[in-house]
Order: sequence, then structure tokens, then C-alpha cells
Amino acid sequence: MISLIARALLIVPSLIAGWFVSEDDVAYWVVAFAIGLVFILLTIAFELDVHPLLRRGSKG
Repeated sequence: MISLIARALLIVPSLIAGWFVSEDDVAYWVVAFAIGLVFILLTIAFELDVHPLLRRGSKG
């Protein structure tokens, strides 16, 4: 069950990893996981840094 959830969350990163690493390679899911972590970090950075600026700009 947990592996299905993890694979569902890694759909987009696994597609991107497929551009760089063959699916038969052992490092395929490692690269997909790393790309997923980058997506998570970019989302957090956007929410903490850019989103409040956009919200403040729309009020005034």
C-alpha cells in the first residue's frame, strides 16, 4: 500500500527522470526521488517567499 502511494506521488518526477536515466537502471527511482524532493523544496520556497508577496499585492 505504501509503495503505491509513493509511486503515485512520484509520477511527474519519474517522467522527468526518464529523460535522463533509463528505466532499467538501478538509479532510476533514486533520481526520481531527488527530482521529487526538488519539487517539494520549490513548492515550500514559493509558499514562504512569493505567495505572501502576491497576496499582499492583491489587497492594496
